[in-house]
This record gives sequence, C-alpha cells and structure tokens, in this order.
Amino acid sequence: MTFLRVTVWFFDDRYHGLLDPTGPAEWPPSPFRLFCALVAGVARRGELERETGRVLAWLQNLEPPIIIAPRSKMGRAIRRYVPNNDGDNPRKLDRKDRLTEKLTIPTLMSVNPDEMPKVHYLWTIKDKTAVPMDRIRHAAHSLTALGWGVDIAFADASKASEADIQALQGVRWHPKPGVRRDQGMLRVPTAHSNFQECTLCDLKHCHQTATERIEHGKPLHTVDKPRVFERVFYASVEQPIGRPCRVFELRNVDGESERYPQRKLVHLAGMVRHLAAQAMTKDPPHGVGEDWADTFVAGHWRRGEPASLKRNECVDDADRRQQGEELTTVDKHRQLSYLPLPSIGRVHTDPGVRRIMITAPVGDDAWLDYVARHLAGQMLKPLRGDEFGGDGPPLLVPVRHDDIARLYTKQANIWASVTPVILPGHDDHKPEKTHKLIERALAQSGIEQPCEFEWSAFSRFPKSLSAHKYDKNKKPTGYLRPDYLNSQTAVHLTLRFSNGLSAPGPLVIGAGRHIGLGLMAPRENWD
Repeated sequence: MTFLRVTVWFFDDRYHGLLDPTGPAEWPPSPFRLFCALVAGVARRGELERETGRVLAWLQNLEPPIIIAPRSKMGRAIRRYVPNNDGDNPRKLDRKDRLTEKLTIPTLMSVNPDEMPKVHYLWTIKDKTAVPMDRIRHAAHSLTALGWGVDIAFADASKASEADIQALQGVRWHPKPGVRRDQGMLRVPTAHSNFQECTLCDLKHCHQTATERIEHGKPLHTVDKPRVFERVFYASVEQPIGRPCRVFELRNVDGESERYPQRKLVHLAGMVRHLAAQAMTKDPPHGVGEDWADTFVAGHWRRGEPASLKRNECVDDADRRQQGEELTTVDKHRQLSYLPLPSIGRVHTDPGVRRIMITAPVGDDAWLDYVARHLAGQMLKPLRGDEFGGDGPPLLVPVRHDDIARLYTKQANIWASVTPVILPGHDDHKPEKTHKLIERALAQSGIEQPCEFEWSAFSRFPKSLSAHKYDKNKKPTGYLRPDYLNSQTAVHLTLRFSNGLSAPGPLVIGAGRHIGLGLMAPRENWD
C-alpha cells in the first residue's frame, strides 16, 4: 500500500490551535487546518489559480488522513484582553470599554531537546500514477505556519510505503467516520458535489470578504468565516473510544420508577433484546440485509455460513467461547449489547436495576439511534407475565444525562466489576490458568491497552453479589446466568490501565458482556 505523506516541522514545541475561539485546544492539528495553511501559502505566492491551486482542489477530495503526532499535554490557559475592532463604537472613547477577551491554550509537544516536533498526515493512495507529486510538494513548501501565526513551521511531501509508515515515531490518530462524540471531532476539508460547494471555494470567498471589508464612506462589511468542512472523530491508543450508548428507565404507566432484582438482570436484558429484535424484524433500517435483525440486534450467528440462517441454527458468540475456541477475523461480528445497570454510587444505594443501557460497536451510532427510537415508550413483554408483579411490565423511557448511567460511562484509570466477569473457559481452580483466561477475556472484549489486574470472588462495590453460583449450603446464589455460561469460571475483576491512561465507559468484559455480566464501573483507588 502506498501513502501520500505531508510532514510538518515546528520550530517550537508549542501549538496554539483551538477547536473554537473559546476552546478547547485542538490536538492533533486538524486536516482542515493543514489545508487552510496550504491554501494560504499557495495564495501568498500568487499561484492559487494555477496548477498548484488545482492540486489543492484534488487534495480536498481525498478521504480523511491518518495523523501521526508527538505525545502532548495541555499547557496553562491564559486570558488576554485586547481591543475589539469588530465592535468599534465612536461613542465609547475609553479603550477599556472596547476590550474583548482572547483565550490562549497552548498544547505542549513532548520531543527530545535536539529534535524538531513534527506531524505527519497520511492519505492512502490507490492509484499511484494519478498523484501529482511535484505540485503537492510545491504546495507543501509554501506552508509557513500551522495553527496561529506564532506557530511557525515548514512542510514537505513525499510518497511512503507501509514499512516507512511503521517506522514513524509518534501517536497514531485514525479517522472514524460515522462516530459522533462531544470531544475528539476534527475538521476535514470536503467537496459537496450535490450542493456545488467545496472547502477551497469557501476559503476563497472568505478571503474576498476580508479584503472587501472596508469601503470608503460605508460601514464595515461582514467578514464571513469558513463553513464548508466536515467533522470526523479521530481516535488513538491514548484516547480510546467509548462505545455509543442509549439509556432507558423502567417506568410504569403512572410514570413511577420500576425496580428489577439485580440477581435476575440477565432476564431483563433478554426481554429488551427480544423486543428490539421483534421491532427491527418488522421495520429494519434501509439498506440492511435480511439477517440484520437476527445478527446485529439479537446477536445470533453461525460460523462459516452466511448470516441469513434460521434462528434455531444460530449460536451465541459466547457459546463458542465456552468450547475454548478463538474467534477469527471472519467469525467476528458486530452486535448490540443490552446492559441492565444496578444502582451504584453510595454505600446505602439500593442496587436494584431501574435502567438499561443499549450499546453498539464504534461507528454504528446511526443504527443504535434507529433501534432506540423504535424502543422508546414500548412496554416489555415478560416470558411468564408475572415478573413485575401486579402493576404489569414497565415501559422503556429514554433518558439523557442520567446520574447513574454517567457513573458507568465516564473516563477512569481504575475499573472494577459490578457484575462478575464470565471467563472463556474453566480455570480448574488454578491461578495461572485464571490469569490466562482473564487476559483472553480482555482481548476478546477489545481491550488492547496494557493494564494490570487482580481478581476475587467478591466485588469492590457494596451490595453487589458475589461471583459464586452456590453458597455454603449448596443453594443457588449470585447472579443468574444463561445455561451456556454455567460451566465457565466467573470472577470479580479490578483493573488499572498503564501509564495513567483514562479509558471511557461503558466497559464490559467476558463472555456475558452482551447481556450485562462483566459490567465495570470506575473506582477512585486501587486498594
């Protein structure tokens, strides 16, 4: 595979770009900011309407690039007050009446003292012969700053192989189209063929409004700001992506909160999953396959066969792990998870379940929204009919900014299990085997960041049930499990990510992670 690489070297180890005028800091420097710097450099040479300018029009049509940047940390924010020329008022003669606040938030790049900080932008190039390399290199040589005017820099462009890319030092940031988050969204240049708009044309227009701002004998004209760009989420190992989630409260027809026993939470997960599968079978989103409701929504699959199978021919993802088999890339599939949330947060909190969270794989936000809209206001359908007592089954009421759900989704360095983690096999009461099974469970759950962990039969959260199946009198205890998970070892797990990394929730580990077992929550300390 061949890449188009544009490398930017900074003369200083500080970068001052912001996502918005009031913050927060932008890191890494966005592809849109790089594009603006290239346009400004080429225009300064008077070549924007020549061949070099047409190369920039070609560049804005490429897919968002991978970014490799130095490690960084946020510097101290500084607030300055400067005259607001946009708000000049002849009636306000005192300078102090015309001051406006300007925020400076430097990003400090961590590099060796004898090295210049550099950021690489890497576009995948399918057709090598179609790359106007000389013109791109000429445009890169026109760059003089990246960020604010004080962020002096220079750039170069070249082709690079996959081996060249692997040798580059720095944190890798990968674009994740389709992912929407409150943080981590970077602007990228674009061209909307349907609306006949493009980033390059918009930047030219904004520059024109700036040069025509002053006209003799007339009030100041408005200066337009850039508006033609896309926002794409960028993720790295140092900034893991939390899975998208939607939360529902259990409420009766009178609007009062309903409580479900935490011991039976897998039954609640099954009810919601069944309701979602029924709704999506009747009204699936546009463009999905016939088996989408059975595989993505209900979580059924069959190894080595097309997903369009009868329900009784499919097996659960965890059922295969029970047999000690590893999932290959072909076998892995994407599905929703249904996570009943025991109430936590205080010592005397009643641990009953009053909320359920539905999570989707990263990038499937749109499908999750579609399912959530169809579940909003729906009444659960219990198997027996008496699971909720005389008031009948509750309704699913969507909620946002819920205090309990926030405890499961915030970022943290130390996490502990609220419900026990079901390991992919039996440990035969051998600690060495338990350790290996936990490592396998972490890998299968998509946790790639290095961490240390310890395990026990008991949770660190008050009133959570133990990982035992039977008490000392041989009576069933702990959380109910599906039959296919009964023969596997369960433990309560505490883990801490290395290098102080804060990972976002929801975090669910183990073979029962799609039905609420192995649900983790942040802990403030390791002990």
